[in-house]
Amino acid sequence: MKHFFRTLKEELHLTLQTAWRSGVGKNAASLYLIQFANYILPLIVVPYLVRVLGPEHFGLVAFGQGLIAYFNIFVGYGFALSATRRISVERDDLLAVSRTASSVWVAKGLFCVLALAILLLVITVVPKLQEVSILFLILYGVVVGNALFPVWLFQGMEKMFFISAINLAMRFLVVAGVFTLIRRPEDYLLYAGLTSLGALGAGVAGVVIAFYRFKLCPFFPSLTDILETLKEGWLLFLSTASVSLYTAGNAFILGMLTNPTVVGYYSAAEKVVRAVQMLLGPVSQSAYPRFVKKAAIESKDSVLYWARRGLIIQATLGFTLSSLIFVGAPLIVHILFGLKYTASILVMRILAPLPLLVGIGSSLGQFVMLPFGMDAARLTILTIAGIMNVLLGIFLSKLWLANGMALAVVISEMVVSCSFWLYLKTRNLSPV
Repeated sequence: MKHFFRTLKEELHLTLQTAWRSGVGKNAASLYLIQFANYILPLIVVPYLVRVLGPEHFGLVAFGQGLIAYFNIFVGYGFALSATRRISVERDDLLAVSRTASSVWVAKGLFCVLALAILLLVITVVPKLQEVSILFLILYGVVVGNALFPVWLFQGMEKMFFISAINLAMRFLVVAGVFTLIRRPEDYLLYAGLTSLGALGAGVAGVVIAFYRFKLCPFFPSLTDILETLKEGWLLFLSTASVSLYTAGNAFILGMLTNPTVVGYYSAAEKVVRAVQMLLGPVSQSAYPRFVKKAAIESKDSVLYWARRGLIIQATLGFTLSSLIFVGAPLIVHILFGLKYTASILVMRILAPLPLLVGIGSSLGQFVMLPFGMDAARLTILTIAGIMNVLLGIFLSKLWLANGMALAVVISEMVVSCSFWLYLKTRNLSPV
């Protein structure tokens, strides 16, 4: 056992040292700034918001964000992975990068218009949604902002610093606005507006920086270019949509079955766990383009060698974070949310395994399956898990409310990680 932990420590040290020297570590640091801006920084205002808005109005905003999350997935398509993969190969060809970037932005713009039409239709025909239609329309600015924000471009070019900085600055402005303007429960619409403005500001600034930093050529893509871009991202979009079934929209599903107060208890716990979980994202995101290139030009053994090291880092960090969440749940809830949210403690403990499970699943998916083109297999696994989460969520939420939804999410994530590993094992590609 001592030999195992000594070997693990040595591999961790070697992997981290090599990653930093290769540039992956520096890109990961920039991505951590984005994750800090997107998840950790908003979490700073949660203790203030949950007290000012109360469980009901805080849950109402979370309910609206749950529905908007589905539109974010739709507009984002599979570009976060497909465009990154394509640009990582084209990065030395300015014209090719410009064509790809333009095709992605135009496609996202068309999706934005279509998504808005769908949103208007949905809130018109569903009475429960019609009651809070203003909230949904205000939050739709988040969809537009995310459509503009070119993380996929900077990630593919492995140049993340500038866009990280501008995103961080915009989020700081949102936080300042929350502490300055949000004073009572009725200000929940104002909070939604600040969230949308922050996303829009970051998106516009990201586009400007992209053209300046990479000297992109103005390019109006042809229909063929757009269709080709959509074709490349189709399977990845379906995979991302499947993932959203057990990640993004749980608050919305819970809100349709229960009431805003229950959603508030669940969302408060989920925001903390997801924010902690996102600490794992930059490692896999920054290394992903490098694994794509390795799979194209190096041997299978070389890819698996580095995939194993990436998995060690992700699993070790994930286990540590999961343990801290489980043990510290009562203290976290009481400090961040107050006594009104005691019901969130058990929810947080049920969700605690997520960082470990996501760390393992993302490593297997982005370090091995995607670089080797196993998009269809990944899609099948994620679709099954997504459908399972919805069905389990509906059933368990009726039995145990917020606790039931949390249990459904953990079971679904466990199915994903185990299925990824079993599939790779059958293909003799397991990095374990």
